[in-house]
Amino acid sequence: MTALAPDRLRTALAWVVIALIAIPVGGAVVLWVAHGDTPCILCWSQRTSMILIALVGLFVLRYGPRPRYLGMAVLLGTWGVFMALRHSALHLARDVGQGFAAPIFGVHTHVWSWFIHWIVLAVIGVLLLLMRGGFGEWGTRNTGRTGRIAFALFVVVVGANALQAIVTTGPPPFIGQADPVRFSLNPRHWVWMMEELEGRVSLRGSWTIPQPNPEAADPDPTHGPLAPLPSLPVLAWERIGLPLTGKLTDLSRDPASGRFLAVTDRYGMYVLDSTLSRVQHRVVLDPGYSIDLSPLAGAAFLTGDTLALLATNKSYVLLRPDPQADPDREWRHFLETDGGITELRRSRFATVRARQMYVLSLAFDAAADELIAVAVPSPRHRRLVVSRFAGGDLLLASEFEPRLGAGLSPIGPERSAAEYVVTGAVVADGLLYAMSAAYSTLLVIDLQNTTVRGAYAVPGLLHPTGLAARGAQLLVAQADGRVAVVERPVR
Repeated sequence: MTALAPDRLRTALAWVVIALIAIPVGGAVVLWVAHGDTPCILCWSQRTSMILIALVGLFVLRYGPRPRYLGMAVLLGTWGVFMALRHSALHLARDVGQGFAAPIFGVHTHVWSWFIHWIVLAVIGVLLLLMRGGFGEWGTRNTGRTGRIAFALFVVVVGANALQAIVTTGPPPFIGQADPVRFSLNPRHWVWMMEELEGRVSLRGSWTIPQPNPEAADPDPTHGPLAPLPSLPVLAWERIGLPLTGKLTDLSRDPASGRFLAVTDRYGMYVLDSTLSRVQHRVVLDPGYSIDLSPLAGAAFLTGDTLALLATNKSYVLLRPDPQADPDREWRHFLETDGGITELRRSRFATVRARQMYVLSLAFDAAADELIAVAVPSPRHRRLVVSRFAGGDLLLASEFEPRLGAGLSPIGPERSAAEYVVTGAVVADGLLYAMSAAYSTLLVIDLQNTTVRGAYAVPGLLHPTGLAARGAQLLVAQADGRVAVVERPVR
């Protein structure tokens, strides 16, 4: 690559500064004047980084490409790329045509910001390659006519942005708006806010949701949020008659064959016979393959001998017993296998109402051909959400927050069914039975009218983690492998 003389390189840099100030930053001023467009707090951070990069460019024009200037430009460009990605991440997964602010050539401004900052970093690299003789030959010089234009344009554009900022954002400690309103010179229409300073500070922002810990839930039914409930006594205790890899996190039963499907928190999957004493198939999933799996929390038999496993982060795996399974092909899926299981699919469930919420249960509604997951409350979202996924394509079919039916009511205005932590679920006779580790309570949810038809205390349980149906009985699995047998209420 041919090096350029300092004077020509200085002129090229001046035009780069002019382009940076005139197009993205000056263009934002045009949008403000013509359309009343106002940036949000993330937009301001990206616009500020562009202005500071242009300022560094002016210093280079005047004093030469000293390492401290170039290093600062790289740091500002890196910060701008991060903030643009941070902003774009809020909107890139939205539906067609959706985004933030008006698109320019079909691309929203937060994406353009990423592109511009990336170009800045590329331009810095190109200028360094084109320099002849290193830093020493440049020196302090007059900026020339093009440089003076860059300086004048910088002052005008930055002054206009400062005016817009003080009107729309306000003086410190106000720092900007998450959802800005259009610009107005009328002080009655100014919105100065500090909402971005509220709440917990975290590198992940609102996505800081702790993993659920059902073992920390209060198991005492008398402490539950609903008025005194009828009790379901434990009729008998059974036990999984073999050692498992990890703690039991769910148990499902195939009504046709009587087999059981068990999963553990260490990614173990077991197909057991009807007596819970003999293993028919066993694998240990590789949780880092393609789709990352958090600890397994749900299991269900589907039609066609398909097995569905669900992780707490709503990633799922479909398996199938296969005597012709290829161990070499399945090596990438399993850490351990008995050689008789094939992985069919690994993907993620996408939810709307249950976003930013983990799940600890999975059920299959054969009549509707739907998989059902019940989200557990988080510090950010205190609600109970039932999500239903179509069996054909495993996309979200519907979601609802069940209402309390007749005869059920909270014991106080601050209490609600959202306090329940559902760790096991099963569908029988059109009803969803959901077992909560919190307050050892069984919820009976009508899937047709989306109401909680009944709630029952089940005293004597310790860390329930799964639920299966066996005729007129419900089997409540616990983390230690014991299984409580209770009568299945039919109301």
